Amino acid sequence: MFLALHSNQADSPVFSFVGQAYNTSSGSRAFVGNALLAMEVYNDTNNNGYLDANYTSGTTELRYTLIMNASQTFTPHPVNKTLINGTPHYGWGITYGSIQAILINATQPGYGYGGGMSASYAMIDHVSMFYDYSVSGNTTFLKTSYQIGNVTLIPPRSPGVTLQGLSLSLLHATLTVASKQLTVEAGNAPYNSQTNQPASSFNTAQVKVDDIVAYEFRFKDNYTLTNTLATYPAVYVASPIDSLPPNAFQGQYFTPLISAEQYVGGQLPDIAGLPSSSNLDYSATQFLYRISYPVWSGQALQHDPTYVAHFSATAPNIPRTPGLPTGVLLVAVATGSLALVVAIMGLTRSRKRVQPTSEPQDLGQTM
Repeated sequence: MFLALHSNQADSPVFSFVGQAYNTSSGSRAFVGNALLAMEVYNDTNNNGYLDANYTSGTTELRYTLIMNASQTFTPHPVNKTLINGTPHYGWGITYGSIQAILINATQPGYGYGGGMSASYAMIDHVSMFYDYSVSGNTTFLKTSYQIGNVTLIPPRSPGVTLQGLSLSLLHATLTVASKQLTVEAGNAPYNSQTNQPASSFNTAQVKVDDIVAYEFRFKDNYTLTNTLATYPAVYVASPIDSLPPNAFQGQYFTPLISAEQYVGGQLPDIAGLPSSSNLDYSATQFLYRISYPVWSGQALQHDPTYVAHFSATAPNIPRTPGLPTGVLLVAVATGSLALVVAIMGLTRSRKRVQPTSEPQDLGQTM
């Protein structure tokens, strides 16, 4: 399932969600989704490559959050089938262009995750998300490609605010539901964000159902700063829930996140054979993780992480989705026991427009 938000009546909100539903090799039903929760700008003071934060103790390297308010253009890239060495690959994507963004100061109580004082407005040239999906035996491969354009600070801008020398982190939540016991391993060790284990860097992670691998994150790779074509290792870290302040992601800017959670939850019986009462709230995730780009300074970048699902060759007896919301463009690619759904949802709700002012604004706290 792939969801991207788009408005025909106003500038589009910027949000996407991707997930897979399938029979695991252990015979269980599973749904694994990944949602980008936040863009975090941090000062890597200890040079470990990732954002250190513990809001229980009140310590953080976070300087700003970068909220993508709305995009002036939205370009879908429809599903396209190609053959690579005889294997079908299905590619698709979206591009949000000329994005109005707001750089929020990481100050109490919300630290920028739920409104706050703007440090500067910004323009992001574009944000693109492309996907390549293929099946080999009983394994699916979903190669993703993030393309984030140059981030330019614009007025109103507080004195001294700069992105120079700062790093970027993409905060993700893995939303998992299974018909049997589910566990997570990061770097070959058990990990659960809910138990507030210390942050742990990793190159591979696994979601297991009944102690059998059902889903993998294969993350040992580099990212490219596209202006200079310089490449650097991306840094991945499993993060505890206390690396976020309490009640994060509240308020109008995060309404798309809540809407996507509710929509996917309501579709679980049809797409995955799992109960609609399943908890898909980010705050309940067992696996919160960050993809970090230590060398950044606001420059455009490209990165291609890979996700792998292990499934059973036995097709599940699950009814196909009988109806999706009006205005949804639906493309389904059936591959044995899997169904890949690409949906572009049209919104009628308008986004808050950035109004020109001479001073940074207080966007309000919702904590």
